[in-house]
Amino acid sequence: MMKSLKTIFLAAFVASLLIACSEDDSSQPNVVDFGDAPSSALITTGVVNVITENTVRYHTIDFGDAPYTVTIVETENAIVLVDLGPAPAFAVELEAYADAISKSASVIITHNHGDHYGGAGSFTALDFYAESAVATQLNATDDFTALYSKSVIGVTETQTIGGLEFTFDKVSNAETGENGYFYNEEHKIVFAGDLIYNLSHPYLREYTPKDSEDEIDNWVAGLNELKSNFSDYNHVFVGHNGSRSDVGTVLDENIDYLQQAQGLIKGTQSLSVGGTASSNQEVIEELELLFTNYKEGGLLLSGTNAFFPGDTGADWF
Repeated sequence: MMKSLKTIFLAAFVASLLIACSEDDSSQPNVVDFGDAPSSALITTGVVNVITENTVRYHTIDFGDAPYTVTIVETENAIVLVDLGPAPAFAVELEAYADAISKSASVIITHNHGDHYGGAGSFTALDFYAESAVATQLNATDDFTALYSKSVIGVTETQTIGGLEFTFDKVSNAETGENGYFYNEEHKIVFAGDLIYNLSHPYLREYTPKDSEDEIDNWVAGLNELKSNFSDYNHVFVGHNGSRSDVGTVLDENIDYLQQAQGLIKGTQSLSVGGTASSNQEVIEELELLFTNYKEGGLLLSGTNAFFPGDTGADWF
């Protein structure tokens, strides 16, 4: 009889351990074994940075001096390429890198600028997505449709792409006519395109202060909305110069830059040497002086001869 009771007690003890272990296992976070990332040697024209988390891995690839950033979001079974860089030469290496991951792929384009879709010709077999107004622009842009003949799929609210649910939105008449951005609440990640620059001079070419609508006012208002919604997010991925984890700080940096640029152009902020600016070049030089640690970005495209001989530059004065 004693032996029987001991046996029963031991069996109950083992069962309780198994239950406890099972409960402990169920409480552990799901972790995907992504294996090794593709060799960074595949990208000879840029720099690769990889961030690995439990169920998602991010690859940011910065091409050139600007730099032009492509982000690859990798889940267990798929990848999503966010923007494609400016040039086919970059796209060849980007395609090799994406192929090395060897998963089904999709593309999201943040806005209708060539430095964000220039590599589209290397990815014609994939589905492309964009915020709906941006998709309409892309589908009507000859330079883009010459590279990608299928229609870009417009998203008005949410869309599951690559196994993740993304919500799409936009800011109008800021850095360009329609600035798309999108985010994923589960992982607290936001993809801002060129609404946010990371320690890089922004593209101000389309700022037209002599018109009734002030694009920098719109841009700053959009950034303040992003600040309200995403300051506590884990990562912001931008169009130029990678990503940041201190989302609120990078938003403050961009607001400060834009307000100083606006003041210089409108004459409400003095130059370091005294007086106010009267030419695009004076504004460019002052911003380079004020933000000496910033990468080249798109600022110089506001100057004369930026796009072609005789180009008068941005219409600021």
